[in-house]
Amino acid sequence: MSSKPENYNNWHTLSVEDTFDLQGTSPSDGLSTTEANKRLNQYGHNELSSNEGPQWIKVLLRQFIDVMNWIFAGLGVAFFVLEDYVTGSLLIALAFVNLYLTFSQEYAAEQTLSALRNLSSPQANVIRDKREQNVPSRDIVPGDILLIKEGDSVGADARLVNISNLEVDEALLTGESMPVQKELIVLSSPDEPLGDRINMVYSSTVVSKGRGRAVVTATGMNTEIGRIATKLNESKDDDKTQLQRSMNKMYIVLLVLSVLFIIIVFASSRFKVTYEVVMYAMTAAMSVVPAGLTTVMAVTLVMGGREMTSQKAVVRKLKVLETLGSVTNIFSDKTGTLTMAKMVVIRFWTPKEGYFYITPNGLSPDGEVYSTSSVQTREGEEKIDQDVLIDKTQISPDIRSLVQCSALCNMSSIYHDDSEKEDDWVSNGAPTDVALQVFAHKFNMGKPVLEESGWELVSEYQFDSIIKRMSTLYHDKQTGEFVVFTKGATERILPLCAYLTDSEKDRIFQTVDILAAKGLRVMSLAYRKFPAGKYDYESYAREDVESDLDFLGLTGIYDPPRPESRQAVLEAHQAGIKVHMLTGDHEITATAIAKEINILNENTMSAETIRRLVMTGTQFDALTNDQIDALEELPLVVARCSPETKVKMIEASARRHNVSAMTGDGVNDSPSLRIADVGISMGKNGSDVAKQASDIILTDDNFATIIRAICEGRRIYQNMQRFLLYYWITLSSLAILVLICLAIHDPEGHKASPLSTIAMIFLFVAITPPASTLSIQSASKNIMLEPPRPSKENLFNREIIMDTLVYGLSSTASFSVAFFVPLYTIGNGIEGVNCDSHYVEGACDSLYRARASLLVATIFFSLLIMVHCRSYRESEWNWAGLKKTFGSKTFTGTLIFDIVCLLIFLNIPVVAIEGFRMKEITWEWGLNVGIVLVYILFGEAYKFFKRRYLKPMATSVVRTVV
Repeated sequence: MSSKPENYNNWHTLSVEDTFDLQGTSPSDGLSTTEANKRLNQYGHNELSSNEGPQWIKVLLRQFIDVMNWIFAGLGVAFFVLEDYVTGSLLIALAFVNLYLTFSQEYAAEQTLSALRNLSSPQANVIRDKREQNVPSRDIVPGDILLIKEGDSVGADARLVNISNLEVDEALLTGESMPVQKELIVLSSPDEPLGDRINMVYSSTVVSKGRGRAVVTATGMNTEIGRIATKLNESKDDDKTQLQRSMNKMYIVLLVLSVLFIIIVFASSRFKVTYEVVMYAMTAAMSVVPAGLTTVMAVTLVMGGREMTSQKAVVRKLKVLETLGSVTNIFSDKTGTLTMAKMVVIRFWTPKEGYFYITPNGLSPDGEVYSTSSVQTREGEEKIDQDVLIDKTQISPDIRSLVQCSALCNMSSIYHDDSEKEDDWVSNGAPTDVALQVFAHKFNMGKPVLEESGWELVSEYQFDSIIKRMSTLYHDKQTGEFVVFTKGATERILPLCAYLTDSEKDRIFQTVDILAAKGLRVMSLAYRKFPAGKYDYESYAREDVESDLDFLGLTGIYDPPRPESRQAVLEAHQAGIKVHMLTGDHEITATAIAKEINILNENTMSAETIRRLVMTGTQFDALTNDQIDALEELPLVVARCSPETKVKMIEASARRHNVSAMTGDGVNDSPSLRIADVGISMGKNGSDVAKQASDIILTDDNFATIIRAICEGRRIYQNMQRFLLYYWITLSSLAILVLICLAIHDPEGHKASPLSTIAMIFLFVAITPPASTLSIQSASKNIMLEPPRPSKENLFNREIIMDTLVYGLSSTASFSVAFFVPLYTIGNGIEGVNCDSHYVEGACDSLYRARASLLVATIFFSLLIMVHCRSYRESEWNWAGLKKTFGSKTFTGTLIFDIVCLLIFLNIPVVAIEGFRMKEITWEWGLNVGIVLVYILFGEAYKFFKRRYLKPMATSVVRTVV
C-alpha cells in the first residue's frame, strides 16, 4: 500500500488507476478482511466524534456566576444571623426562583453532533475478499470498494470508479438545489469547489438516481461532513448578548454599592455594631438592589419567546431575542430559504411563436400561460399590451407537441396526497423531470392523462451524462404512430435535429443565452414521428433512434423565490439591514434570483456594482483576511459557496463589527449557524443538524418570519430600556433618601432607617408588576424604519441618563417631603429609643407614621414613574394616555393590590407595628395625594421642555430601498 497523508484531499485530481494505487486496493477483489481490520485500527471507526455535550449540572453551575443571586443569598444569610427569619427566607426564596428561571432557559439538549451521526447510513455494501458484503457503515475504511445505488445514503467520501446514470443529491452539503450528475473524469484544479467535484461522492449525501462503484478515500472526522463537525467542536458557544454583558457589569456595580452603603452606615455610627445599625445597613444595601429586575428580565424573554412561537418561530435560546434587535446583516442560504426548493417551469419558447410565461405555483398543477413579447415580463409586473393570456384548451400543434414531450419524456410523477390539505402535492423523481411534469399537468396533459388517451411507453433511453440527453419511445394507439421524444442540453440536441439552418441554430443558441441569463436551467425538447405500422425499434441503435429529430422548443426551469421573499428583503432594507445570499448554485442562477428578490437592485445599482457584489466561493476563499477587510463592502451574493466560505463570511462580518443573523436548512449551514450572532434554521425542510445548531427555528420556513423576529427583538430591547429606567429612577431616589436619613437618630444616637426591611421586601413585590407592564409594551410605529441599534451601544443613552437624574432627584425630593413632614410635624423627630426593637407608644409614633407615609408615597410613585417611562417625550396624562393606563389590567390590578395591602399593613396594629414597624396614618394620605399631583405636573412639564428644546430623539429613518 502506498503511503499518503491522512488529510489528503485532492482525490478528484487523480485518475482511477492512481487512486487504486494510492489506496492499495483492487477494483475487483477489494480489501481482505485482515487488511480492513488493520486499517480500522489505523483510522478508527467511520463515525463522528464530538466534544462532550452540555450536561444539566454544568448549566446549573453556570447560574452561580449570576451576581444578583449571590446578593440575594448573602442578604438572606445576614438576616438569618440577625434572627429575622421571615426576611431571610424571602430573600433566599427569591434567589432560588431567579436561579430556576435562568437555568430553565439555558438548559436545552444540544444534539448537533448526534444529529450528524444519524445522517450516516447504518449499513453499506462493499467488496471485500473478492465478493460483495454488507457491513456496518462505522466499519468502512479507506480503500474499501463502496457500492451505491438509488436511495442509498453514501457511507463515506469516495472517488468514483464506475457509474451508471448516477445522480447524487448534495443539497445538505453544498446547498446545490439540483442533484449532481456524476462523471468519470479527472479534474485539474485542486481548489475545485465541492459542488463541482463530479467524480466524487460524499458521506451522508443521497443517491437520487442510478448506481455506482467508488473507492473510499476518507472516513469519520476526515470526511467533508466530519470537517463540519470539527468546526462545530471548535466553535465557542458564548451566547451572552451585549445587554447580558452590560447587566452583569451592572450587577457587579450594584454589589459594590451595596457593600459601600453598608460601610457608610457602619462608619456613620463609628463602627459600633448594634442591632439597629445592622438593620439600617441591611435596608441601605437592599435600597440599591433591584430585586425583581432579573425576574422581570427572565419573564420578558420568556414572553418574547412565546410571542415568537405564535408567529411560527421557536426560540431555542431566548437571549437572542435581544440580539435580533441589533442585527445589521442577514446571511441567507438560497435553496429552501429564499426559494421554495421546488424546480418549476416558468418559461418556454418555440421557434414560430416565441416566448411564453407560466405562472409558478410550486407542485400544484395550476397556472396561467401568457404569450409575451420578450423574456422581460415577470410575475407581479404590470403586463404590457402585447402580453396575451392563452386559452390552454386551444393551443397550436407545436405547443401541444412540446407539452407532450415534457410529459412523456419523463420518468417522474406528481399526485395529490389525500391525507393532507387540498393544496398538498407530492412528487417522485428528479426535480427537473418533476418540473416538466407539473408544466404538462398545467395544460391537462400530464403523463397519466396522455397514457389514458392511448399513449403507450415502448422503450426508455435513460439519461446519460456523456451525451446529456434522454429519450422515450411511445406508441400512439389512436393514430398508430410511434413517436420518439427527446430532451437534454441544447448543444447535444440541435446536432440531432434535421431541417435546421445555421441561422436557425444561432437563433436558438441566442435564446438559450437569454434564458440562462435569467438564472433558468434551459432544456431543449425535440421529437420524431414514425409512420403507423409495426416499428422494429429493437433493431435500431440508440443513435439511430435519436436522429432526424424535429426541434420543438426550449423550457426554462428555475427554483422560484418564496412569494414573500421579495417583500421581506424590502422590509429588511427599510430597517437598515443588508441581506446576503450564500448558495451552492451557479453564479448566473444566484445572480438572477438575487435580482428577482431585490438583494441586487438593478434600478439603483450599476452593472459594474452588481459584478463587484457577486463572487464565487472560490474567489472569496482565495482572498486573505486583509484583502476581505479592504473590500468596500462584503459581497451580497456568493455562489458555489462551501461551508468554509460561509464561516469565513460570518467571521469577516464580525470583524466589521456587524451583528449577523445566518439562516439555513442544510448540514452545510450548521457551522455558520453556530458562530453567527443569531442562527436561524428552517423547521419544515431543515436538517436536524441545522435545527440543533440554531438559536431560532422557523416552523413555516418563511423568510418573512425573520423580519417579524427582528421587530420583536427591537421591541424587547426598547422595553428593557424602559423598565431598567423605571428601576433606576425608583431605587436611586430611595437609595439617596436612605443616605440622607443617616443624619437622623434617636435621643441616644441610634440610627433609624426610613423603611424597615420587611417593608423593603414588600416594596420589591409592589414595584415588579409596573416593570413587567413596561416589558410588554407595543413597539413604536417607526421601529422597523430605523437603522439597527449599534452592537456596542451603551445600555443607557444620554437622554435616559438625563431622565434618571431628573426623575430620580425629583422623586427623592418628593419622598423627603412624604417622610420628613410627618416626622417633624407630629413630634420633634424620633423621641423613642431603639424604636426598631422596642415600640414605645407616643415616643415612636412620628417615626412609624413617617415610614408609613414614605411607603405609601413610594408605592404610588412606582405607578407614576411607570406611566412616565412608557414614552420618553410624549404626554401620557392626556385622554389617550389615561385610557391606556386604566385600560391596563396590570396597572389597575396592581393599584388595587397595593391599596388593599397598604390598608391591611397600616390598620392592623400587630402587622403594622410588630411586622412593618409602621403605624396607621390619617392626614398623611392627603399629603401623598398632593405630592402625586405635583409629580404628574412636573413630569408633563419636563417632557414639554424636552419636546421643545431638545433635538428629536428618534433615530434617523432609513431610506426605503426600492
